[in-house]
Amino acid sequence: MADRQPVPGVRPLRAAVVFVILIFGIATGSFLCFQRRAQEKVSGTVRAQGTPLGSFAFFVDDCASGHAFVPGFFGAELRGRGFDLRVVGSGDDAQLWLFPPSAQRDARAGVGAIPIGKPNCARFDVLVDWAHVTVNRVNTVSGHVHVACTVGGGNVTADADFTRCAY
Repeated sequence: MADRQPVPGVRPLRAAVVFVILIFGIATGSFLCFQRRAQEKVSGTVRAQGTPLGSFAFFVDDCASGHAFVPGFFGAELRGRGFDLRVVGSGDDAQLWLFPPSAQRDARAGVGAIPIGKPNCARFDVLVDWAHVTVNRVNTVSGHVHVACTVGGGNVTADADFTRCAY
């Protein structure tokens, strides 16, 4: 039986192939992670006039799933310029909380926030639904908020749409 002699250059070639496969796997995983985050879409505006928080408006440019909070809740938080419009629940039973930049945020109630419910609204179209995508163990949500309400002696209107809000 002949002795097997190592073929020159085979071990470095195998190491290079393993390295290339490893780099490809890391790049693909990173792309998929950022791809999912990139599919988050949010747009709209929130306006408040004559409320206890004053008069202001902000563009909704970010969002988070209520599932990302501790304790978590079914809903979303729509954000812009330091303000937040928290949506807890969906449909006629949904509760909205309008937070100014200085307010304490708590998953159940807001200190310094304005609570908004359907009885105070001439228009109340609130929908939150699971988006059936999980990002970093957070169940994403999609939906919309189209409301015109009278609260605290003033008016709040919100028209926002959101897709795949995660964290």
